[in-house]
Amino acid sequence: MTGQKPFLIIVVIIIIFIVGLSLIPVLFKARTSSISPASAESGATLYKSDDSGLNWKVLNKFVGGNILNIGFDASNQKLLLIGTEARGAWKGDTSGENFGQYPGGVGEGSMIFDLIKPATEKEFVALVLFTNRGRIIRYKDEKRSELFFTPLEKYAFLKGYRTKSGFLRIIGSDGGFYESRNNGATWRLASRFQTGLLSMVSNPAHDNQIWVLDPKGSFYMSSDGGASWTDLSDSFMDFIGAKDEPLLFIDPRTQFLYHGSRFGLLRSTNSGLTWDRVNLTVAPEVLPIGAIAIDPHDSAKIYVAAQNQLYISEDAGITWRGTQISSAGVISLILINPSNTKEIFIGLRK
Repeated sequence: MTGQKPFLIIVVIIIIFIVGLSLIPVLFKARTSSISPASAESGATLYKSDDSGLNWKVLNKFVGGNILNIGFDASNQKLLLIGTEARGAWKGDTSGENFGQYPGGVGEGSMIFDLIKPATEKEFVALVLFTNRGRIIRYKDEKRSELFFTPLEKYAFLKGYRTKSGFLRIIGSDGGFYESRNNGATWRLASRFQTGLLSMVSNPAHDNQIWVLDPKGSFYMSSDGGASWTDLSDSFMDFIGAKDEPLLFIDPRTQFLYHGSRFGLLRSTNSGLTWDRVNLTVAPEVLPIGAIAIDPHDSAKIYVAAQNQLYISEDAGITWRGTQISSAGVISLILINPSNTKEIFIGLRK
């Protein structure tokens, strides 16, 4: 009996060793499968939902990095046009399978602040920071032409829109509000602010009605195409934090204005004269709001992003449901397909 005990111990050890070796591939497979989604997500900045935001998938074939703006090709609703923080403009299909980078002054090394609508794969006007100077660039038929540039380095044109009559209107970080009435051939300074401008929205129903924000949160409205402005900054005086990291959004159906900030979400039904708080279920630590979107066919369906989280309301902001889109990064924009509102895209900045 004494001689058998060491033998049995050795046999047990051998069996455990063999079983352990057989489990290594299984454990390795389980380990790699659990971390691979996170690895795939770590560099991702473009996400898509096909079911109104219930579920999201990573479009990891887009390798353009941080996204600043995104829109649909005006002539092809299945094509995306994307402006990035450092790698220029990109185009890609909505399936997420094919993406291509534009060359030259709208390509590598350029920051795309805006692609003015309407924009197509073959022709667009871009507001670009390239070689340390703000530029307005037209890309057409694989050729680029510079329409305008900032007189000083490190200043940029940040946002623009085209009126129904074809005028181009642009705001700059130098405080200038610029206009071209001949498709960018010549420009005029319509007005200038004491500080740089940060954000702008226009009323799609009355495109001479414009609202702008400066970096300090000051808020102005023009009803004559930018010739004169009314300071409406005092409309935020009752909302602490409303001037910190502000952004604007306009619902094209109702013309209601939405304002996001470190305070939270506000809504104005009278062109920004007064504001009402929207009871968004976001912890103060997650603020400010980084992006706002509204279903183009249903104004009660609101999408709001704060950091890497998305909140959705289907009853005009009375109740909300939330989801975390990614493990890191900040949601910089939300794009809803107007021809299929279940299809939603989200862009991130890491």
